[in-house]
Amino acid sequence: MGKNLTYKLFFVLLFLNGQVFADEKLYQNQQKIDSLLNVKTNKIYEYPDEAIEFGLTVHQNLNYSLQSRTKALMLIALGYTSKRDYQKALEYIIKANELSENLNDPVLQVEILFRIGILYQQLKIFDKSVEYLEKTERLALTYPKQDAVRRLLANSYIVKGFIYKDNLNCDIALEYFFRGIREYEKIKSVNNNANLSIVHYNIGNCYSMLSEYGNAKNSFNRSIAFAKLEKANSLISFAQKGLAEVYTLEGEYEKAIALLNEALNKSKDVGDLILNLGIYKGLFENYLALSQWENYQTYYDLYLKTQLKIKISERESVSSSIDENSKTFNDNLKSIEQKFKTQLKWMFTILIILALFIFFILQKNKKAILLLQDKIKQLQGSKEHQIVQET
Repeated sequence: MGKNLTYKLFFVLLFLNGQVFADEKLYQNQQKIDSLLNVKTNKIYEYPDEAIEFGLTVHQNLNYSLQSRTKALMLIALGYTSKRDYQKALEYIIKANELSENLNDPVLQVEILFRIGILYQQLKIFDKSVEYLEKTERLALTYPKQDAVRRLLANSYIVKGFIYKDNLNCDIALEYFFRGIREYEKIKSVNNNANLSIVHYNIGNCYSMLSEYGNAKNSFNRSIAFAKLEKANSLISFAQKGLAEVYTLEGEYEKAIALLNEALNKSKDVGDLILNLGIYKGLFENYLALSQWENYQTYYDLYLKTQLKIKISERESVSSSIDENSKTFNDNLKSIEQKFKTQLKWMFTILIILALFIFFILQKNKKAILLLQDKIKQLQGSKEHQIVQET
């Protein structure tokens, strides 16, 4: 009895050790996948297709945790966002939202809701964007550890500001921009200089639209200051362009030209066509105001060439998107055709089996009827014979 108990304990311990080893291996694999998801996210703009492919592989593997599979869907959505295929990105982030409902991870849910709001904003579906941003804010504000969601809350306010600014409601936009800034200022662990530069640039644009030029100049100067802390030339150039626009509105054309030339010099290595287009536009308008025809013509020509480049780039992007959608459509069509063929084969098989079954039943019934008819004839024959005998 003692020996049997020893063996049993040995095998239980062996099983438990094996289970611990298996759990440890699974945990290590899980950590590796989560680490790779982060790596792919950081390189999303360089290798979006690679990120999408990896995300799909992780999501389809049921051995990985629900959290990893949800993050994989977020990675896919981000990949499509970087390719400017916002509709496809929205499709995957909504799937991530549905999957996240089975998780007890409010921070992840806040992030997903925020990303849905962003995508609707990029698709110009503003009412849906505001709806999801408000969901983001409600969940973030009720979460006890505010520091974990503060950045997402700040970003939600900022995006709302963009929406109201795009709809020419700058008074409300400013309210949300300042709310976002207040949240950013509470975050000590993360550097938000780049974000603050972008927000102050948009505040400056709002003040310009409201003809509050003093406030606009202060905002653009703040934007420049935050961008300089990050040595972000593109942000510095954008803010300088914004400030130059205020100088133009005030009739200080020389000041505007000097600032625009400085912005143009900083943007040389950036390669942002939209930024360059704005700078060229500012330069030719100011040279026109000063009747400097030669300089006006130079920058007007550069403006037209850049505008053409942007249109070509947009056409290529649309063409690429159409090709991608066409490929997806053809793949889906092939899949549907294959499913239809399979279903058709099964239908024919079932019909043949059913026909054979009916045939056998009919044959069996036919035989039974014939036997019954024979019995009836026999009975009738015996009755007739009996009647003849009786007579």
